Amino acid sequence: SSGINAEYGRATSYAIPGVTYRLTQGVTKRIIPAVASTNATIAAACVTECLKIATSSYLHLDNYMLFNNVDGVYTFSYPCERKEDCLVCSREVREMSRGRQDTLQNLLEYLSEEHTLQNPIITTVTAVGETRTVYMAGIGQLKDNVDKKLTELDLVDGQEIVVTDSILKSPVRFKLKFED
Repeated sequence: SSGINAEYGRATSYAIPGVTYRLTQGVTKRIIPAVASTNATIAAACVTECLKIATSSYLHLDNYMLFNNVDGVYTFSYPCERKEDCLVCSREVREMSRGRQDTLQNLLEYLSEEHTLQNPIITTVTAVGETRTVYMAGIGQLKDNVDKKLTELDLVDGQEIVVTDSILKSPVRFKLKFED
């Protein structure tokens, strides 16, 4: 009886129409077993991997496991390979050639066109070891930097800049190389 009152109270407070005792029971009977069976499957996979490692009886899981519980249980594991020239995965410092007369706006357009970045944030480390934000769209005083030449922003040949963006999983590092 207290469960029935709780379900009606919650439905009323969240403006959910049509909540009945039967609907609540149906949802509960479908969700609880699904969560329990998924947890049991994951626990079984963990135990299997521990057994394989402890006994050296079979190759252990490399780095990815696909679990499909639609029509029975199907698992498949495979190694994810790193693409050498991937902007994010490679983690290498990429060389970026720019002209000494290029402005920050030119650099932003290059990042947008070549690497499909939407709203990059650019930081660098100065010669004295301080991290300095060169550009961030939301900060007014940094927006003024877009019309400045890269050299006016105290960026020098060989300096490393770090670029982050909402579409990147991790920061990307570039080494600035002036052409002229």
